[in-house]
Amino acid sequence: MSYRPGRKIWIATATILFLAACVYISNSLTELPLDVPVLDGSTTTVIPGVHLIGSIGPAAAYVVETSDGLALIDSGLDDDAGAIKSEMEKLGLDWKRLRAIFLTHVHGDHCGGAERLRAETGATVYAGQRDASIIAAGGPRDAFFSTFQMPNHSPHPTRVDLNLEGGEVISIGNATFKILDTPGHTSGSVCYLLEKNGRRVLFSGDVIFRLGNKPLGTYSAYMAPRYRGDAREYLSTLKTLRHLRVPDLVLPGHPAASRPAHSPKLSPPEWDEMLDSGIHEMERLVARFDSDGADFLDGEPKQLLPGLYYFGDFMETAVYGLAVGSEFILIDAHGGTGLYEYLQRTGKELGLQAVKPTAVLLTACSARETAGLSDLIEQTHAQVFVAEAGMELIRARCPSGTTIVATNEPDKLKQFSVTPIELGMPGTTLLAYALDLSHKKILISGNIPTGGNQRTIEELVSPPGKASVTLPEFIGVIRSLSTIRPDLWLPARPVNSQNANLYQGEWQAILEKDFKAARELVQFRGTP
Repeated sequence: MSYRPGRKIWIATATILFLAACVYISNSLTELPLDVPVLDGSTTTVIPGVHLIGSIGPAAAYVVETSDGLALIDSGLDDDAGAIKSEMEKLGLDWKRLRAIFLTHVHGDHCGGAERLRAETGATVYAGQRDASIIAAGGPRDAFFSTFQMPNHSPHPTRVDLNLEGGEVISIGNATFKILDTPGHTSGSVCYLLEKNGRRVLFSGDVIFRLGNKPLGTYSAYMAPRYRGDAREYLSTLKTLRHLRVPDLVLPGHPAASRPAHSPKLSPPEWDEMLDSGIHEMERLVARFDSDGADFLDGEPKQLLPGLYYFGDFMETAVYGLAVGSEFILIDAHGGTGLYEYLQRTGKELGLQAVKPTAVLLTACSARETAGLSDLIEQTHAQVFVAEAGMELIRARCPSGTTIVATNEPDKLKQFSVTPIELGMPGTTLLAYALDLSHKKILISGNIPTGGNQRTIEELVSPPGKASVTLPEFIGVIRSLSTIRPDLWLPARPVNSQNANLYQGEWQAILEKDFKAARELVQFRGTP
């Protein structure tokens, strides 16, 4: 064969030109403007091959078409996945072609239909490893539904085929999913970065909850660990996303919550501003927890401040104690027999030598606050402090010889550095107690306020004639508390394992919720 250098040069040149053309075309595809709809929560095609499954509430799901079947991101709330199937059919998609189900996190509105779809299609279910065990176990309920009641839904086990650590790359046909470990909203939250046809699409779950105003799902970071949010992890996640090149599309967990409806194509300034705002928010929250302690009233006994203890919950009611020198003061005596033994056991967990109350401060005189009083006094001989109007009632409930002290005698409580606060209308037995400790003002208020819990309010004011307070008295209590500015609030029945620490505006918001709930009950009953 004769040597023909011109032919080789021509082939090499053609090859270079072909490769350059491929690169140009690829870059051009990426740079072409995206014509995408705003996301209002309804089912729609976002871009060819990527679809929003809306109208399944409260969260959305997404479907990606690949050359090897369909990939579903999240699976809605309903166990039977009926709504997802119906919406997919409206798009002309055959749900039986599902090959993968990518779950962003454990919350029930994102993983409810996965087990049924897996069973019916054989699709592989993926989830972040720190949520996967809970998804597979189907509990606890708090992990699935957070503080939402969801009376018509119960968590159930879902088989997770592959636990994701973050960093994995999963290819399905012509689509590639990069796994981003993004804890904080829940400990096992993950985001999925789709790369297909030159596009980069981020499925964010509730890490980015919605688009537009208040877009991040940081609410869970303020809550007790039982709900699986974490401020420090969320901060790390947001910093990780901040260094990510802006995706072509950001598809959040709850697009219907965006007001107004928002385009999923974020500009670099929008992306940066969203994440920077979240970073600053989580930095403040982490600093708050580091400074004050994440003092959640979640059933886990803990020291709130030097000498001030939360003993967890005894028979569904919070127990608080105060150590002052050799004295130990108990707030109320809820729950019935066994309270003293409970204090002994829990005191050991807290590292206390011996817990033998020398005084019991009552916030009220109903059966709720005094169910365990007689048994406790039999074992400890503690003196009892009560509003003057309730002295005879409490005397009848205590063993003979018990020392009953009226709280309106100021010198009697001075030894404990505790100040009683009369609440509501004259002649009632309602009290709160204030004390200053470690440069903070603590308010211990018993069953009122409730944090806006209308069911608890109804229990307190019903039935007529046997209730702890009347509705007007309840409203009077709320008004009297509005002049107080506590740093810590210790209620008898904490709402959703709330943090004992209060910050700017939170106390007034709590009272406003109670006032609103009480007024609604007044209007319903026609009570003056």
